[in-house]
Amino acid sequence: MDRVEVMRPNLYDILGPLDSADDFEVFEAEGEAAARLSLVQQLTQEVTSRADALGCGQVIVPPGLIDEVTAQVLRLADSEPCGVRGCVLHVHYDSGDQRQRLTRVVLDPTMPNTFELYLTLRPDTTTWYHKMSRIIKPLRKSGPLLLSTDFKMEKKKLYPEE
Repeated sequence: MDRVEVMRPNLYDILGPLDSADDFEVFEAEGEAAARLSLVQQLTQEVTSRADALGCGQVIVPPGLIDEVTAQVLRLADSEPCGVRGCVLHVHYDSGDQRQRLTRVVLDPTMPNTFELYLTLRPDTTTWYHKMSRIIKPLRKSGPLLLSTDFKMEKKKLYPEE
């Protein structure tokens, strides 16, 4: 009796060659871009929706504040193992006499959290609007709150240093 040899195809024959490293870099860049866009959208929505928690009628975010915060987050995430996708952003508001937690933004829930950032926002006390609102505030309970472009950001790593 003749011996019949059955040849099974290997994985390379079925799937073809593996992707090159360039393909992975493009995939990673797309993930980082999506995480950056998600950060801008979530941060804008979360900060502006916290008017009731801050005791004001509306939170006014100055132009460029979200972009500056995003740039700082990206700078701090550059050296992290999971990049910006491993970030958890805690947003606080400091009015001078009290510090209040506003929100927590997780950029990519599918990635492990490798670091936390603590963002502290402050009111803009240099404008005439703020000075007038201190006079008018007792008369009106729900005046708008103008945030300052100055902020404080602290980083906490969630893994041991080598």
